[in-house]
Amino acid sequence: MTALTKLARQLAAALAVTALLLLLVLAWDLHPALPPMPQSLSQPLHGSTISAVLDLAAWLVAVLLDLVLLGRVVQFAFRKAPSRTELRLRNAFARRERPPSAPRDWRAHAAPLAPAVLRVTGRIEAEPQAASSPVQQDEHSSVRSTEATSEDRDEVLGVLLLGPLELTGCKKKQPRRQATTELVAYLAIQRRPASRDELLEALWPGDDPRRSAARFYQAVSEARKLLGNAFRRDRETYVLDRDQLRIDLDELDLLRRDAEATTGDEQLALLERALALFGGEPLAGIDAIWAETEQRRLTALRADLLEHAGRLRLESGDATRALEHADAAAALDASNERPVQLAMQAEAALGRRDAVVARYERLQRELDTRFGLEPSRETKVLYRRLLSQDQIRAQGQDSHLPVA
Repeated sequence: MTALTKLARQLAAALAVTALLLLLVLAWDLHPALPPMPQSLSQPLHGSTISAVLDLAAWLVAVLLDLVLLGRVVQFAFRKAPSRTELRLRNAFARRERPPSAPRDWRAHAAPLAPAVLRVTGRIEAEPQAASSPVQQDEHSSVRSTEATSEDRDEVLGVLLLGPLELTGCKKKQPRRQATTELVAYLAIQRRPASRDELLEALWPGDDPRRSAARFYQAVSEARKLLGNAFRRDRETYVLDRDQLRIDLDELDLLRRDAEATTGDEQLALLERALALFGGEPLAGIDAIWAETEQRRLTALRADLLEHAGRLRLESGDATRALEHADAAAALDASNERPVQLAMQAEAALGRRDAVVARYERLQRELDTRFGLEPSRETKVLYRRLLSQDQIRAQGQDSHLPVA
């Protein structure tokens, strides 16, 4: 506050105080006389007595109001001007909004995983005589990454669909109504505004809209209570504001795009961070018709990520983790031969010839039983090559044995 502004405020306050004091003196001179008190409470009050009581009450109210205004003026004269930060926060809370902040970048919500791995590695190296295998380091890194992901999910308002639907950043992690769960999941998957009629058909296919309208508005009301302004309605369309929400599907797409633009260890780290987003079967617990296609797509995508990460692991010499990824991918999609090929390569790298043979024969039986087919030519060629390499390796080892 400048000196001129402060002086002007004090002059205005002085004039106001003077006027209020004059009004107070005038009110004292014009104070009404006390009304005559009745000799007995049983006697009725005269009209003059009632009029005198009302005049006294009005005078007291006027005097009290004058004193209150006088105190406010004095307080205004000596009050310090609030800072810019105080004004900004005061206006924000008056509007029941957050103070203005920079727009969120969902890359920042995925980033905490990488520092967790680096901190764990540094800690392990600092411990004397506690060298561990790469597999153990990866296991510790996965634990810390999971903890970082969990903490981040608890702080940010978001919707998690790569598993049972879960809400983060609000009091309830699960909506009370199944219709609310399906409504939020549908809008998160569509990535566009959806009309009321479209949502009614998605949530209650074939049902009379007049019968399902009440349930729909109950679901809308609950979704708005849980997600706040992130659940938006524009006339007859509904949409999730993805600038205010962390949706794991968006983060998955972002990590996949970044992985496609990189190679080597960085690509492997991005793929495994994408895999860490999966908390189980995608959209688990949602039996809607529209969810079946999305569940199949996300499951196939998860299998592809596992197979790709496994191949990178195998190229880096970590055949054990490559085999784990291959088994997980094969469990998700039994008709896909690529995870089986990866598993055979990993088992061959580990020197498990019998396991390679058993896996190939199991694939033969499963394809014949389910589809009446044989393994593809690519799988057959790989199988023969792995067996021949193992045989050559065995012959080379025998050649170094002493002749009896």
